[in-house]
Amino acid sequence: MENLLWSYKENLSKAKKMIKEASDRDKSLLNGMIRDLQFAIEWMETGRQPGNKRGVERLAAYQRERPFDPLLMQRFFRSQEETYAWDEAESESVISSAEQEMIEDALSVLTAKEKEVYLMSRGHCLSYSQIANYLCISSSSVQTMIERSEKKIAKRRYDSLFCLSS
Repeated sequence: MENLLWSYKENLSKAKKMIKEASDRDKSLLNGMIRDLQFAIEWMETGRQPGNKRGVERLAAYQRERPFDPLLMQRFFRSQEETYAWDEAESESVISSAEQEMIEDALSVLTAKEKEVYLMSRGHCLSYSQIANYLCISSSSVQTMIERSEKKIAKRRYDSLFCLSS
């Protein structure tokens, strides 16, 4: 990567030298090349697209990394004996005992209601409004519980010996 960056910078300085003795038509072309090189160099140096005010570290809440792999949560949900009347999916048993312990340990910090809402959202992939309808609560309550649950789970994953092994 450093060699590529060095090459771009070298070509940028060459293009800046060439523009001094170029014709008007060539200056237009060289100016475009210089802009493109500067754009690429800035991107490589900063690690983000030039001109963006918000970097990847400041993504919106729904775009951030989840505490658990969504597919792992779905497999965990399917491996549980507890099913809902509306749940017609078949039970699975493709989750390892280590993964099972890790998830159960992380979920142990949640209240019963938070756990139910979290598993409905992340395990069964229901929308907030569907969960709100099933539990007779507001969508904003569901969203608040999910956010609170994810914070608790993320904290537990870094504090627990069971979760650190993954």
